[in-house]
Amino acid sequence: MSDQFFKNVQVLKGIPVDEFLDTMGMFAASTGMNCTDCHISESGGSWARYADDNQLKRTTRGMIAMVNTFNKNNFGGRTVLTCYSCHNGNRRPKVIPSLAVQYAVDPLIDDPYETIPSPDAPPADAVLDKYIQASGGAAKLASVTSIVGKGSYHGYDDFEMFPFDIFAKAPNQRTTILHSQYGDTTMTYDGREGWIAAPTEVKPQPVMALTGGNLEGAGFEAELLFPARIKQALGIRYPDFERHMLAALDRSVG
Repeated sequence: MSDQFFKNVQVLKGIPVDEFLDTMGMFAASTGMNCTDCHISESGGSWARYADDNQLKRTTRGMIAMVNTFNKNNFGGRTVLTCYSCHNGNRRPKVIPSLAVQYAVDPLIDDPYETIPSPDAPPADAVLDKYIQASGGAAKLASVTSIVGKGSYHGYDDFEMFPFDIFAKAPNQRTTILHSQYGDTTMTYDGREGWIAAPTEVKPQPVMALTGGNLEGAGFEAELLFPARIKQALGIRYPDFERHMLAALDRSVG
């Protein structure tokens, strides 16, 4: 857990390490800051120095308590308000509304959870059947039981491309290996559990277990590599998939 592995964790206790790191990423995306912006500058080359305190970290702990209390008192503990609700990618929340947004012809940011009824749209099964047919047909896709591939990878903060390998076995096993300047980062899902093995420059743990949404996402990616089972995969994991997919199609076509 986070407070067992890292030092000086005072608020985000009792959550898995991968979820703790994802939370740090949520903070960064919400405020437009990076790791060393929030921590001390010396932490860039040392995981241990991330434990050092500063005023920004102390303020953040108060913000976490404020948001948790607000959600508890007003929304029954559901995550309705987050850092992003006020910060919107900015270090400081804006107090004065922007007239450019107020009078924009089209919304600058659509609600990602908005659903738009479309009674004339085709059913999801028909869309997926057409996709399967375009991919070679159900029989041909069903004959594919393993995949080996090579490619290149470009991360959001990388300035160069790196070799990338992928190995998969039907119905839901997948391994990817990224060959970076720090060494190999391997992500594996064996059909039930998942792990990331990475150099210390990339992850604080040599081998980190995937949990929660990370584990579910790894399993989902493994299944979708074999399109013959795409309808089963989407139907099992997302029973309300048809409504959401059709809403997304509506938005994409205008």
